[in-house]
Amino acid sequence: MSRFAAIFSGLDRRDRRLLAVCLGLVAIMVVVIAVFAPARKQDDPVPSSYGVGDHGAKAAYLTLGRLGYTIQRWTQPLSALADTADEHTTLILADPFIVDPQAQRAAVDKILERGGRVLAAGASSGVFLSHSEIAPFAESFARECDATPVGLDSAAGAETLRIRKSAYWMRLTPADRTEYVCDGKPVVVAYRQGKGQVTWWADTLPLENLGITKAGNLALFLRSIGPPTDTRVYWDESLHEAAPSLWSYARGTPVHLAILQATIAALLLLFSYSRRSGPLRADPIASRASPIEFVRSLGGLFHKAHATNAAVDIANQHFRRELQRQFGIATTASAAEAAYALERRVPHFDAALRTDLETAEKAADGEPMKERKALILVQALEQYEHRLRRAWSPYSAISRSTLKSEGK
Repeated sequence: MSRFAAIFSGLDRRDRRLLAVCLGLVAIMVVVIAVFAPARKQDDPVPSSYGVGDHGAKAAYLTLGRLGYTIQRWTQPLSALADTADEHTTLILADPFIVDPQAQRAAVDKILERGGRVLAAGASSGVFLSHSEIAPFAESFARECDATPVGLDSAAGAETLRIRKSAYWMRLTPADRTEYVCDGKPVVVAYRQGKGQVTWWADTLPLENLGITKAGNLALFLRSIGPPTDTRVYWDESLHEAAPSLWSYARGTPVHLAILQATIAALLLLFSYSRRSGPLRADPIASRASPIEFVRSLGGLFHKAHATNAAVDIANQHFRRELQRQFGIATTASAAEAAYALERRVPHFDAALRTDLETAEKAADGEPMKERKALILVQALEQYEHRLRRAWSPYSAISRSTLKSEGK
């Protein structure tokens, strides 16, 4: 904070005023977004005990706590719960994700062998039950229906049940007790396994925030859990997404926008301060007498004047002076004469030399050439000159043979 105060005090009056205006605008934007931003729709389909939307199950979780149940969310692997389970343990599996079904099925079996109770709600929960055989409804999938009670034990009451037709219990044995049916199909089934008991629901609507208030749903939920005395309820969240962190509560609010705006304002302030408080260095001044500056200036003049013929003429004169220096070929000789004289001294030098020299000679007084054609001609003359200088040297005993081999 003191460092920020030092930076703030180091700014001049105009910069402090600008910073204050920027921070004020950011604060106003945050307030406006917080007031007028539409509320985020809670449409998460997972019946998590953290969920506050229509399909969440936070209401059911809080209801058990207020009714005197000892309840907690279970976020560790089910195998850890199975090691400590006993006849007072009740596990709630609310439409869990199918993750490692063999290991989860073994953990559920171990809980039941130790005398625990399991409420498996939703079609996916049947994957973790060893004796389940579930099939989806052929028609009207996921439509709600009024399930009628047909059982005689505590799981079935006198009220009708509001539930979605997601799946039904397909395999019925003498040990399976049908509690509720929809269109003649079992949608709530209870059976004993080992010392424990399993209650399976075809859907999670009876414990969701939207459905727990419907007739018969809350009663079924409480009967499936058991009495609150000496019952420890574990609502499994290990097979849902990760438990929400502190940052997850900021989702759907403009907090992240406020943080983004504050970050941008801080970066702008840092950039402005660093630009004004850094060391001062003079800009480099390129000398106009330097070779590269001369080349750029000359090239700029040629390009502006479209003097392609002048560039070709300069390259041609330079090459002709090189012929005079090395072979004594006069610069006043015509292009055909110069090419003929060079061929006599260096046979098979280059067949295109005569054509290039004639084209360069005509360019001195002819129409302006196109830039691409002029560039190709200048590059060709420079290559001829380079080959003559490299191969025709008085200090090289094989210079003539090298030049002849390159001309082939």
